[in-house]
Amino acid sequence: MIRTGYLRWEIEVEDVRCAADALAREVVFLARPTHRVVRVRTTNHADAAAQFVRGDASYDSVLRTIDEKRGEVELTIPDVGPRLFRYSEADRAKMLRYWMDKLQREASAFAHEVVRVASSFTQLVIASQALRSGYARLVENEVFRVIEGKSKPQPTSNEPIRIDAADYQQGVPELVAAELIRDVVEPKEFHEFCQFDCVTVRNGENYYRIPRRPHALIEVWEVATKRPVCRLCVVFQDPGMPPSDEVVMKYLLAKHQPDLLWQTGVRFSPPRGKFEVTPSRRWTVD
Repeated sequence: MIRTGYLRWEIEVEDVRCAADALAREVVFLARPTHRVVRVRTTNHADAAAQFVRGDASYDSVLRTIDEKRGEVELTIPDVGPRLFRYSEADRAKMLRYWMDKLQREASAFAHEVVRVASSFTQLVIASQALRSGYARLVENEVFRVIEGKSKPQPTSNEPIRIDAADYQQGVPELVAAELIRDVVEPKEFHEFCQFDCVTVRNGENYYRIPRRPHALIEVWEVATKRPVCRLCVVFQDPGMPPSDEVVMKYLLAKHQPDLLWQTGVRFSPPRGKFEVTPSRRWTVD
């Protein structure tokens, strides 16, 4: 399961033999909502206006909701896919790298399609192109977790869930991003995030400690000696990205692409103090 804003998706990936070509196989991508029905409580006619923009309602519904003080809009979330990627078995056997590159592109295209569908529900996804691009990378990462057997999709629930649009509109992008961390990191890492506002991840010979603050520096420590190595500055294109979304992006880089983290990050002097696996509440970065 992976989140895009308030929407949760169950990702399925199957590799089956092609019915139309005996020498070909097909990878089938499918994204199902964890909850099929979402009921959004609203204090104004913004939801009706959003439906009108999508072509799901007439302008009369917008006019009728102008004076309403409270209402509830029921949204039905569709499946995304199935999206088919057909390939030759010979390509996978003889040109594995070429086949993997094609699979990567197809997974990326499917991930952007999931985010495009999610973004059509303006009440449920943060209106930021940079964040939506980040969501696409998260969905793509979840696709490969499913392929590797590290994540298993759950059945879609027909029980509706309710959210309050007023809560969403008042700054809760950071709360949505914080909930996303729960789905991405390990349980002990999420506990650290809840208690100390940071996430520490080990990759190879280094620990990477990522604080939850805007544009905060990533501390790098040696595993063997516990000595500080440096601090890395990684800045994303969207200057208004919620701090918790920054934590997610930096965590994925440190966990899966540390080489890219070192290439793009600007190095600063090492952190001061002694490394602790469980940081203290006084832990700060100047």
